[in-house]
Amino acid sequence: MNREEMANILAEDYSDKVAKSGGNYQDAFNHYYERCMKRKDSDLMSQIKSGGLGEVKYLISAALM
Repeated sequence: MNREEMANILAEDYSDKVAKSGGNYQDAFNHYYERCMKRKDSDLMSQIKSGGLGEVKYLISAALM
């Protein structure tokens, strides 16, 4: 996952929360995306992992549940 993809994931998550509380989605997205682009890749990845926002790398079989 590259820097732009990580920033996009985090900005979407942030702007969804802002929009749910009555804020402007696009303004929040643009603001947070710019902030993310100034951060280290390792910080972005850490936030994605801790927030459970990354791609799911495995599937759990219904038979195992």
